[in-house]
Amino acid sequence: MHASSLENMQRCYRRHIAGGPLETQAETMVLDVGGADVNGSYRDVFAGPPFRYRAADMQAGPGVEIVLDDPYHLPFSDGSIDIVLCGQVLEHCEYFWRAFAEMLRVLRPDGFIFIIAPSSGGIHRYPVDCYRFHPDAYTALATLTGASLVECWLDERGPWRDLVGVFRRADAPAHTPSLAPPAASPWQGAPGTPADEAIGGGMHYLTVLERLHRELSPAHYLEIGIRQGHSLALATGPATGVDPHPVIDRPLPATTTLYPFTSDEFFALGGAGVRPDLAFVDGMHLCEFALRDFMHIERAAAPGAVVVLDDVFPAHPAQAARDRHTQVWTGDIWRLAALLRQHRPDLFLLPLDTSPTGLLLVAGLDPANRVLWDGYNPLVRDMLALEGPPPEILSRHGTIDPASVTFDHILATLRQARAEAAPPGECVARLRRAATPKVSLVVIGYNMARELPRTIRSLSPAMQRGIDPHDYEVILVDNGSTEPFDAAELRRILPGLVIHHFPEPTASPVKAINFGIAQARGDLIGVCVDGARMASPGLLARALAASRLHQRPVIGTIAFHLGPGAQMDTVKAGYDQRAEDALLAGSGWEDDGYRLFNIAALAKSSEGGWFALPRESNAFFLRAAQWHALGGWDEGFTSPGGGLASHDTWCRACSDPHAEIIMLLGEATFHQVHGGIATNRADTPMADFVDEYVRLRGRGFEMPARRPLQFGTLPAATG
Repeated sequence: MHASSLENMQRCYRRHIAGGPLETQAETMVLDVGGADVNGSYRDVFAGPPFRYRAADMQAGPGVEIVLDDPYHLPFSDGSIDIVLCGQVLEHCEYFWRAFAEMLRVLRPDGFIFIIAPSSGGIHRYPVDCYRFHPDAYTALATLTGASLVECWLDERGPWRDLVGVFRRADAPAHTPSLAPPAASPWQGAPGTPADEAIGGGMHYLTVLERLHRELSPAHYLEIGIRQGHSLALATGPATGVDPHPVIDRPLPATTTLYPFTSDEFFALGGAGVRPDLAFVDGMHLCEFALRDFMHIERAAAPGAVVVLDDVFPAHPAQAARDRHTQVWTGDIWRLAALLRQHRPDLFLLPLDTSPTGLLLVAGLDPANRVLWDGYNPLVRDMLALEGPPPEILSRHGTIDPASVTFDHILATLRQARAEAAPPGECVARLRRAATPKVSLVVIGYNMARELPRTIRSLSPAMQRGIDPHDYEVILVDNGSTEPFDAAELRRILPGLVIHHFPEPTASPVKAINFGIAQARGDLIGVCVDGARMASPGLLARALAASRLHQRPVIGTIAFHLGPGAQMDTVKAGYDQRAEDALLAGSGWEDDGYRLFNIAALAKSSEGGWFALPRESNAFFLRAAQWHALGGWDEGFTSPGGGLASHDTWCRACSDPHAEIIMLLGEATFHQVHGGIATNRADTPMADFVDEYVRLRGRGFEMPARRPLQFGTLPAATG
């Protein structure tokens, strides 16, 4: 049985049985003609008292109680059955009018016949396939047999596009289909474990919705699943709320209209003629319900419409169960996000890292697109077969911080596209360009509460020159700090800073680096292994410009140490954080970052100066595909601080015979003293680092003999 057939039978039940005498009398006889359980049956729709459900079919099979000898004779007396069901049968019945007449014969005077048959779809013999049905066919069938056709609708979801008919006897009492929603059944379970009930995200989803209302100024807002009305109350103009059991606890704008229906019923009745340009779906927490809501919204959508789906990021598998077991419950809406990514690549999908359970913003809607409609049933089957939720859902991999500059840029692009009535394809192309930074820089931090604010400031738009803030992202990965930094302060310095706390911290930063690279969205990805390293003002702009010189660029920088010399020497002479703070305070670096050159000395790895290939580069850049081909950083380097992992990765990148090594002139990083393993200790365990390298590589460390391309200009002296 396909999904839409079951959903149509459920609608028949809600409209004609629920709350009526056939649901409340002592016993109600239900006969399912052709009722073998083939990937499901209608039995669950009529489960429990007072229904006595019996399935008849031409062959024995799962769920079949009555095997028919003659398809045109039912072994029941006249007027003995309350409800006759017949789904996906008439197309296989050579003389379907005779079969229907027999169903009418056994029907009680106040009973119902529910017929579901395809109006389209491919040939599927069982053992024959004779017919497809259009609405006039049911009218003719009622006329021929003397039945009354109470209701008929054509379901446009494919591939079968079912025709549904509700029939009664001509002498049946008057009956009006019900619009009453199913009874509410609030969850009354006990909360799960703390892990089961965990939530994630930063900005609260209502804050994001409020901003969407403010910045997009929707002409008509539609919300599915309004609950207490907290999100619906954010509407600033005409709004429609749909919920079978709203429990409003706050005033709603006078321009708001409520419909106490299920969303299926609301849309089946024409959706009140609403053409939304902003919609929020927060309904049943089951993927097929949310899919239907999205399909209907897209079909009715005004140009430039945006749909926001709630509950796409469960924090624990228990929250993603289809049957609720936890207080925090997302259901399996994550499956819909996966379906849209696979089957609707024409849409713009923006996963947002919001509290408590994440949002998915969808733009580029195309009311003429029929992919979801025509493939509904196989798509639902495949969607429900997905295993999960996968780790990237639980970790919120690839999400956008709604406090980020990237999100600002996306909203500005969306506003402009809506104002210009850009076609869906053009709108999506613009949004994708806005959503993808050109450069990602991964910074690793460990116990750097003092140093990180300066590092992040040096990478902020206030300091970096020649690059649009929308064109880069900075990803800070904290590798298990025992002395936490002030994340709010860092985000004030660099709005949109992406912060991750690596879930499996180790003494070596290598795994955290690979994790950061995996989070990066830019085509060009840089790694700054040490969060204590401040950057010169043109680092990002020059790296981006250099990347255009070759298909496989390896873009490196040399390294400086703050203070009068290399810090492994100066710390022995008393150079410390207090001295460095005074040095920086008097340098004027925040007015001109290039002044850092005035208070720094070359690191020993860069002692060859600007025109030599350094033994390591503490901030270097490769394209994302190159990082993948390189295999990232070798996680065999487990020494504290990474040992010679940075040397190794730089060496392997420079050894690519198809790559062009490009050294940036006039740009560098500047190391702050912080008590690190390698740079700031008098007893650096270099012998252990060398032993580890030899064990992993089978030889001593040696850079390839290659001449790099020099790009840029040398720094001028600054006062």
